[in-house]
Amino acid sequence: MNRDPFLDDKGQPRRLRGVTIYSGSPLLAGLAAKAGFEVVWIEMEHGPASFERVESLCLAAKANGAVPLVRLPDGERHHVLRALESGGQILVVPMIDTPEQARRLVEYGKFAPIGRRGFNLRTWGVEFGLAGPEAAFAQANERNRIFAQIETVQAVQNLDAICGVEGLDGIFIGPGDLSVSLGHPALVNHPEVIETALKCMRRAKEAGKYTGVLVASGALLNAMLEAGVDLVLCGGDVVELAAAWPKLLASVSPK
Repeated sequence: MNRDPFLDDKGQPRRLRGVTIYSGSPLLAGLAAKAGFEVVWIEMEHGPASFERVESLCLAAKANGAVPLVRLPDGERHHVLRALESGGQILVVPMIDTPEQARRLVEYGKFAPIGRRGFNLRTWGVEFGLAGPEAAFAQANERNRIFAQIETVQAVQNLDAICGVEGLDGIFIGPGDLSVSLGHPALVNHPEVIETALKCMRRAKEAGKYTGVLVASGALLNAMLEAGVDLVLCGGDVVELAAAWPKLLASVSPK
């Protein structure tokens, strides 16, 4: 796919729906894509996946028609570069609090003239350079989308400056850590958390950025959908199994 993943085949905007693969299982990544999710979220911040495994997960997602998204452990250059070269199409980088941090993401993740991404034509991330260097780099800049994750009061205070970073594609609301930073730990549907998330989303859209959120249900999800969020992560493999398996067990008598 050599187009912006937020556009459909006709070039029209589309909302992306995704599910998180915490387990690092390519089998479940492929299943998520087969089930119809447009995005498969590959979790590195809170999951066990190595970069070698990330490549397998990206391939499983893409082979079944989904866009591979990688949430990195942090914004270090080698993490950004390796995630892209392993086939990640959307990157979400946690705990971005300042415009300086956001600028580094663009520098590491975009080819010139937008950034200073390292030259390498022999990876999945540029489709092995088969289109030629100039086309491969231009297509990668068009195809890859980099999101700064907004999770703290400091990030909210700096949001306009973060959204002003040229080449940054979007902001992603992390309601869990944001709820902690706002003084309402784990209460992602608290009115102040919802109000703050909506304010961030509106300001990002005004700045021409894509928006995303990780939330499965409740008032926050409804508010974000109504406001036109572009990317919604609405569940995960471990989360769904943790809810389903006890019910399955309880449905069968032990005697």
